[in-house]
Amino acid sequence: MLRSLIYGIALTLFFVVASLIYILKKSVSKDILVVISQIDKRYLFLSLFAVFLYHTFDNLRLFVLSRAMNLKYSFLYGYIISLINTFGATITPAHMGGEFMSLYTLSRKDGKLHKVISIVTMKTLTGLAFFILAFPYALFYLYKNPKTFLKILTIFILFFLAFFVIYLAFKILSKRKSVENSRITQRIKYTLKRYLVVSRMFLKGKKFSLLMASLSSILLYLSFLASGAFLVKGLNAQANFFEVIKHQLMLLYAIFLSPTPGGSGVGEVGAFYAFDMFLEFSLLGGFSILWRFITQYLSALIGGILLLFLIFKDSKRFKNA
Repeated sequence: MLRSLIYGIALTLFFVVASLIYILKKSVSKDILVVISQIDKRYLFLSLFAVFLYHTFDNLRLFVLSRAMNLKYSFLYGYIISLINTFGATITPAHMGGEFMSLYTLSRKDGKLHKVISIVTMKTLTGLAFFILAFPYALFYLYKNPKTFLKILTIFILFFLAFFVIYLAFKILSKRKSVENSRITQRIKYTLKRYLVVSRMFLKGKKFSLLMASLSSILLYLSFLASGAFLVKGLNAQANFFEVIKHQLMLLYAIFLSPTPGGSGVGEVGAFYAFDMFLEFSLLGGFSILWRFITQYLSALIGGILLLFLIFKDSKRFKNA
């Protein structure tokens, strides 16, 4: 597990540093302190508050689904889960680590594996609610703003290819052979069977919980978009709040579809073009870095610290058992 975390962090840093080099070469301003000094601190606070709301709705989504399966924990612990999930999603390809972190943090509360897998799966499915509802408008935005879309699409493809090349190189160099363990295989099959039974029960008898989780998913992504809109308002008070939200939509799709860890690279460079019509060119580089730090890396940093604390606490408990 530790090796996987190190690989994930290294890969994330590679894409982040590469994108920052591009931003600094592209932008006239090379100092994020310029942006921080000019931003209206009220809007900076509102941006941070929007991130807090993001984690609140993420917490609420998993909390509702867990209670539906009689898995109980405090709402405060739910914030810890959300932050650790952000860390996992940030350092793993295609955000996959967020789901694995949910498995770990929920299992700590004596959740049965098949139930925990069902909860995490339903969390993922309800998370699609926003993207499904927003898809018609995303197509309309594509039609109205083809140049911005093509720029973000180009960035997405370039980072996708870069990740694919790195992945192939890693596979060739590692040359690891998988060892099949029949007992583990049998246990996986047994767990999957129970998981399918519980998931069917979820879809039949827990419709209200799924509805509430879907609503929370919609609100969490709107909070994410609002965070960026508040940051723009902090530098350009005349910017239309809802226009800024709309112009982030394609970038949001690109980030969450990106195979790079946490959408790294795609988010940083994509922000440069998603916000260019609202800000002076000299502010774009510093703004892109600040926006990604507030909406992604700050939560991931806190989540990483919390994860290390839980791992240390659990290892100490097992050692004394």
